[in-house]
Amino acid sequence: MTEGYSQDFPAGPPPGPPHPAPRPPLRRPVVAGLIGVLVGAILVGVPWLALSLLGGPSGQALAAPANLGGLSRAQDAIAKVDSVRGKATIDRIDKTDQETTSRVSAAYDGAGAVVQDYQDERLLRSFQLVAVRAPSPRLFAPYEDVQALGVAKPGTELVSVGAVQCLVHNAPAAPGTTPDPDQSFVLNCQRTGPGLTVAVRSLGTEGNHDPQELAGIVEQAWKELG
Repeated sequence: MTEGYSQDFPAGPPPGPPHPAPRPPLRRPVVAGLIGVLVGAILVGVPWLALSLLGGPSGQALAAPANLGGLSRAQDAIAKVDSVRGKATIDRIDKTDQETTSRVSAAYDGAGAVVQDYQDERLLRSFQLVAVRAPSPRLFAPYEDVQALGVAKPGTELVSVGAVQCLVHNAPAAPGTTPDPDQSFVLNCQRTGPGLTVAVRSLGTEGNHDPQELAGIVEQAWKELG
């Protein structure tokens, strides 16, 4: 009976196909998709990611140096000559620098900025400092066909001095000659990096002829403001 019972017991269902082995975590579609997003962010979205984490341009304030390139703040230089008669001019420079600072900051999405005029003790030489805690495009000079124009150098020339770029106005000169250095002058010089731009702009031709010197002034401001 025991043997017959065991033989008559209905057989179970036929065995099915073997279960697939579990996928390694890195091969699962959701995980693979997430890795793809992260890799894409690293390859093409680093600037976006950095700005998202850091909150955009820095709003930290900038303070102009009291002296730059041997020149004093224009207000101080004028007050030293005659503070009474120069008061109206001092007030005008104060307002102009403050208003321009606000416009520079607004142009760079609220980044900290400063604008300051400087003058020598004789009030003959002057230039303007513009600094902002943000990067800027590099300078460029428009193309000029010197051969067609029949001049030695283009009217506006880009000159690089280390990390500083300067735009220089060249006086007209015949091919093969050198433009008169007394008639040529630096328009402006600039250095820019990821979190800071420093520029010095000539407010007159007096004393602003040498791009090497103006580039050195930019470097001085860069070190003091950086």
